[in-house]
Amino acid sequence: MRTLIYARYSSQLQNSRSIDQQIGVCRDRASREGWPVVDVFTDYAIGGGAGTDESQRPGLAAMLTRVDQGDIDQVLIDTTSRLARNQGDAHHIRERLNFHGARLFTLGDGEIDSFKGAIKGLLDEQQRVELRHNIKRGQAGTVRQGRSPAGLAYGYRLANRIDEGGRAVRGLREVDEDQAAIVHRIFTEYAAGRSPVAIARQLNAEGISGPRGKNWRASTIRPDRTRGNGMLSNRLYVGQLVHNRTSKVIEPVTRTTRIRPNPESAWIIESVPQLRIIDDVLWEAVQAELERNRITKPVYARRPRHILSGLGQCGTCGGAWNISTGRFWSCGARRDGEPCTNNRTISTESYERHALAALQDQLLHPDVVSAYVRDYHEEYARRARQGRQRKAALDRQLQAASAKVERLVSAIAEGGGEFAEIREALRAARIERDRIAAELAEIEAVRVIALHPAIAEEYRRQVTDLRTALAEPAARAAAIPVLRELIDRIILTPNATGRGVTVEVRPRLSAVVELATGESASPTISDRRAV
Repeated sequence: MRTLIYARYSSQLQNSRSIDQQIGVCRDRASREGWPVVDVFTDYAIGGGAGTDESQRPGLAAMLTRVDQGDIDQVLIDTTSRLARNQGDAHHIRERLNFHGARLFTLGDGEIDSFKGAIKGLLDEQQRVELRHNIKRGQAGTVRQGRSPAGLAYGYRLANRIDEGGRAVRGLREVDEDQAAIVHRIFTEYAAGRSPVAIARQLNAEGISGPRGKNWRASTIRPDRTRGNGMLSNRLYVGQLVHNRTSKVIEPVTRTTRIRPNPESAWIIESVPQLRIIDDVLWEAVQAELERNRITKPVYARRPRHILSGLGQCGTCGGAWNISTGRFWSCGARRDGEPCTNNRTISTESYERHALAALQDQLLHPDVVSAYVRDYHEEYARRARQGRQRKAALDRQLQAASAKVERLVSAIAEGGGEFAEIREALRAARIERDRIAAELAEIEAVRVIALHPAIAEEYRRQVTDLRTALAEPAARAAAIPVLRELIDRIILTPNATGRGVTVEVRPRLSAVVELATGESASPTISDRRAV
């Protein structure tokens, strides 16, 4: 019986020595029976449902090609599950072997005929389905215990420990302060309008190692629409461990794995406040920016090439004012054939210089400064009132939570640690205590600022710093989105006398006040400058 041996193991998480063990027991049987082994074929870390062609399972494909020569009497394997975990594949392989006069023989069940093959194929495939179900069930249980069933996210380090029974508790994480600072920086820069590509390039230029010690890539930062992964959409950074966001399905022709998003109702979310890195305000700002950039054609999401791109408007016809040739700007409607008499142009340097000067004058206008100071104090007064009202209740809750932790610790010290319910209650009580303490610390951080002229001076300093940042290459990328948000539009009208245009900047005053408070402001003020 001229024999071929085939062996396979399915996952990179399994022991690769399984291949050697399968081959070893098959050789032992062949030796006892006097079967000459012609060749051995293997597939490493490939699932039994992967398919049968060369791109899917090269070892199996090579074995079938060898059988096609017609001089092989049997294929010897450990069990039918090693050959395939798909009923269709199992039937196809067995038919192909039989066509060339070879039989399929397993150590566990002997020769596999059509009847036995049909039963074993069904059982092997069902075992694969049940194994996947058991894995998902185990992962869900791990998440509900506040432990991670997946890899280590950037910003954290392993915190695995040994429990009271001497068993390893895996999946525990703690914040890595150095990496957490980078996470916070990435979120802050993206919320300010910087692209994932620009952020990744800057981190690489500074020699900051990315996840797993490799270079940063935009795809690491930017969320994937299908999988929902990517740093900017990772809810772990706001203290939420999310599981079952996606499902893996097998494409029936190519047998490739496809990722499909699950409905949010199927997600498993566990609160882990001790792992929070990003506050809710910054998180919401980033999610809002992601939503604005979530469009069909990426070309539409490109950042403006110039500081004032898309803000200029012709004062004669209302058309867009944009680049015409080289570094000169003019009325786009006139260039497209519209009957506009505004034939003036302005260079990029002159346009930006006069627009920024006009905007700065308006940001320092007495009415604007007054609105800023007023809303600044109103916001802090409101937060202070809310904080005082909330603090008393939180103090009582913190005392109760701390007392509960102490009681549970005492119970464990007296022998109660043998009961899983007590250990779980202690874990939950500690999380609740830490959550209340963190909320109290946030309230304490809200400063009650008295009315004082220095606030107006601080505002003027911020405006001056913004213009200075625009002149510095390192800070310019972060400053440009802030500046553009402050401008509603720029009107360019031919000068009444002489050449050139009048540049009129109309600021978005709500954005001026929102620079610090998030509150809306009052009437619009504009500034006109002849160029």
